[in-house]
Amino acid sequence: MKKTLYIAFILMSKISFGQDNSLLNKADSIVMFAKSQLGVPYKWATSNPNVSFDCSGFTSFVYSSADVPYSRSSKAYGSLGTKVDIENSRKGDCIVFTGTAGRGSGIGHVGIVISNDENGLKFIHCSSSKKHFGVVITDYYESGYPKRFHSIRRMFP
Repeated sequence: MKKTLYIAFILMSKISFGQDNSLLNKADSIVMFAKSQLGVPYKWATSNPNVSFDCSGFTSFVYSSADVPYSRSSKAYGSLGTKVDIENSRKGDCIVFTGTAGRGSGIGHVGIVISNDENGLKFIHCSSSKKHFGVVITDYYESGYPKRFHSIRRMFP
């Protein structure tokens, strides 16, 4: 069943009727594709769909499915795309965090914004935390991530 859904997401993300009237716009297809991996466990240095990911393995897998620039290294996401204010973040943007040591450390974690509206900012990522392990959706403002926030990167127009 998962393989059928996976193939359907790939096919649907490629179908469009023109730039403004796409069946599924790029941001929606990215989020839908990312959600197809919910629950996949974290494993350092992996990008193995339906088996295991680390954070950059997950984002690179998702972005590559939509022909969006990506990296296999979380650090590289700090310079990909265009920097935007967190208040202006939108579905499909990359959210970049420092490592677990906090603001003084370099980039160490990435995720993908799935919504930023009256219900808050939510993102999907592959987490190594024992509290929320693997591919999960996190409410940014209800988590410990604000103290590690680095930047939002707009990966496509």
